[in-house]
Amino acid sequence: MKTRTVVQLLCLVVILTAAPSSASAQPRPPKTVARAELSTVATEVRQMLAEYFKTVERHELSKFLALFAEGEDLTVFEDKEMYDWKAFVAFAEGFFQQVAEITFDLEKCTVNPLSPRVAVATGVFRGTGRSSAGEPVVVHNAYTFVLVKQDGRWRIKHVHESSL
Repeated sequence: MKTRTVVQLLCLVVILTAAPSSASAQPRPPKTVARAELSTVATEVRQMLAEYFKTVERHELSKFLALFAEGEDLTVFEDKEMYDWKAFVAFAEGFFQQVAEITFDLEKCTVNPLSPRVAVATGVFRGTGRSSAGEPVVVHNAYTFVLVKQDGRWRIKHVHESSL
């Protein structure tokens, strides 16, 4: 046998003997979350998303921004643009100034609770209204929101919206 092959075999033996046996390395059972708890998460997230769209319809910028988990790791993707917290605030301010009125229809909304404190919501919405200049506004987007529960409230941690 070549020296290299012997060294490789010795390394394999060392790795295999150093690895814990299946008897000593028992995997921890996953924490189970009751269906009722996940159902509550889905209900709460749907209510929060309804409020999200209502704050835009009512032009309540501060309430709208309060629905987000403010911080450096917030990411918002609007089509091909990506925003951190500071840039997103500027984007939202501009949107609220440019749109005089808008109403939304949630065409589809699926909430996937991952735990009592984390959920992912996906769906499609349509918005219609008029701009500050009186022009028609039509928005038809698919979305993905990642939400976290902080201080007893659901907040948006990540958004990805794409025009349809």
